[in-house]
Amino acid sequence: MIRFRSKKLLVVALVLAALVVFLLPAFVAFRYTASSQRGDFVRHPWRGWSFAFAALAVPGDAQLKTSGMALRKADWVFKNTAIDPREVQLLFVPAGRPYRFTHSIDGRVVTGSVVPSYRFIWQVEGVIDTISDRSAALVALLDYDTGRVLYDVRDDLPPSQLTPEPTSSPLPEPSPSGTP
Repeated sequence: MIRFRSKKLLVVALVLAALVVFLLPAFVAFRYTASSQRGDFVRHPWRGWSFAFAALAVPGDAQLKTSGMALRKADWVFKNTAIDPREVQLLFVPAGRPYRFTHSIDGRVVTGSVVPSYRFIWQVEGVIDTISDRSAALVALLDYDTGRVLYDVRDDLPPSQLTPEPTSSPLPEPSPSGTP
């Protein structure tokens, strides 16, 4: 009787260990990639291994290794423009093939494709101050390895939407005598 229980326990433990080994990379990929890609790792958990191998093979001299580095780069790229980068998310893309994307800008649907140097790219979302609805939009794609700007939303905006709106000047301070 004890032998049967120990064999059954061993089988259950092996099945659980196999599930963890099979699913763990998918959970890691789910955690670190953009929300638009997370469903892929749930539906196809074996893709997690591809993500894990790519993460382990990241070039040591990669320019944008963290989301903080990518956001600082985006802030620098869009400094003094009508674009305010707010969030970066990691995208895991196919090796050696173009990454195709679609997004909307002020009611227009824009499509494009980029070819990154590595399997990771940073998707930068932000607000474009000159657009009427000012909702979050895709404003850039940054190459994880080289730090190069792969896509810039300014290429898809008309010139009238490229210049930042003037900020209102502060009210003049009252004169010491109380008269303006």
